[in-house]
Amino acid sequence: PTDLDMGLRASSSYDVVVVGSGFAGLAAAIEASRRNVRVLILEKMGTPGGNSVSNAGQVAAVGTKQQALAGIDDSKELFIDDMLRAGKYLNHRALLERLASESNETAEWLTALGVEWRDRLSHLGGHSVPRTLCTRNSSGRDIIDVLLKVVEDSENIELRLNVTVRDFLASNRDDAVDGVVLDDGSVTRCKELILAAGGFGNDVNFRKVQNPSYDDSVASTNQPGATAETLRAALKVGAMPVQLDQIQLGPWTSPDEDAFGKTPLFCLGAGFRYGVVVDPKTSARFVNEMGNRDLRSRAILQKGHPVVCFADAKGARHSLEKDLEKLAPAVQPFEDLDTLALFYGMDPTQLAATVDEYNVGVRRRDDAFGKPIRDDVEAIDEAPFYAARLWPKVHHTCGGVQIDDRARVINVDGSPIPGLYAAGEFVGGIHGADRLGSCATTDCLVFGRLAGRNAANEANDHTSDHTSDHTTLPPPAQGGEDNIKPPTTNPPTSNY
Repeated sequence: PTDLDMGLRASSSYDVVVVGSGFAGLAAAIEASRRNVRVLILEKMGTPGGNSVSNAGQVAAVGTKQQALAGIDDSKELFIDDMLRAGKYLNHRALLERLASESNETAEWLTALGVEWRDRLSHLGGHSVPRTLCTRNSSGRDIIDVLLKVVEDSENIELRLNVTVRDFLASNRDDAVDGVVLDDGSVTRCKELILAAGGFGNDVNFRKVQNPSYDDSVASTNQPGATAETLRAALKVGAMPVQLDQIQLGPWTSPDEDAFGKTPLFCLGAGFRYGVVVDPKTSARFVNEMGNRDLRSRAILQKGHPVVCFADAKGARHSLEKDLEKLAPAVQPFEDLDTLALFYGMDPTQLAATVDEYNVGVRRRDDAFGKPIRDDVEAIDEAPFYAARLWPKVHHTCGGVQIDDRARVINVDGSPIPGLYAAGEFVGGIHGADRLGSCATTDCLVFGRLAGRNAANEANDHTSDHTSDHTTLPPPAQGGEDNIKPPTTNPPTSNY
């Protein structure tokens, strides 16, 4: 089609354009800006942060100062092995090597920027040892606010909100991506483009093509902007799709609140580690509460109805939300186990037997379901008891585009697409079939920073053969921008 047919009009030009303003996008923009390039962040929502804002503020890292102080023996190899087991060995190992190797450096980078951590590490399900750093308020907002402050203070970064990328552009270099078409028909040209637009957990039509089980009957923890239009654009220019059907459910969500809610803060800190999960129809346990997310989610779904997670007063003190009243109404207190049982339609006698059996295992440090019983785990016996109903929701789309260990997007022929990088949930192959808790934040930050560094270096190398001059382009003749054409690479037909 001609430029006029495409309905394009001129806009501005930048060295690096970043699509998305979550962990990955902000990290990429910051790293790129520090290499003396002009960066534009495009965010389609009215506020920055994406899904990262509702994140629990957890970062998995190996070799941290916190691990050293706690005497925790960990290694890069153990971290990788944990992720491989959870991902059913579908993970791309080169990407895991990068993630694990740079996890501690990335945590220290956040600390240097001003992120504050709790003194104690968390031990999340599927991790062999405690390696998860938690922000002071157990919220991704703690990280996003720090990164946004850096962005706001930078003279090299511009952030635009309420802007949706409609398509990509190519010109000058063969098959290179050189810009984006926005929803208003305007064009923004760039030397390098970084895709950090997140996953598609709230795009029901797209996700049910990948996995028909996850239709509109399955809710999502994601914010409304978690949709697939930027991913579709990447596939059109030939990006290799990886494991798009691998969609993770969160086992700690409640049907009694919308989206992510507050219940995960209770379950992640208290309910799973220090409490139990029971089937209300039998009043019995049925799963290792500290297993990986896929194991727990599938076990709950097999019951065919919501289940109940509860902990006593001692366990509830470990909730990531310390003000337990703020967890209401999804998480409720009960004066004794009989009251809890009756509220959820359980048999009080059978529930008491279940708790007694669990307490025996706690004292022996030998759980019937293989749950690791850490030294600080105690018997469930102190009122009040706190409980919530659980039913999984779509939480993370593990699939996306393929990248190499430089964060370059790979095309269907196995070669990097010039000018195109990606990071965060937009990428596939890092987590395989299932993601361990707190690894997504690490993933976003490690590969976001990597994409930003490499894109900026490449932009600086191409100053002589690219159209970017940091000025507004003149109005194009006949309604289109000179030399703009859609990329010529054919889109893939499989896994779409």
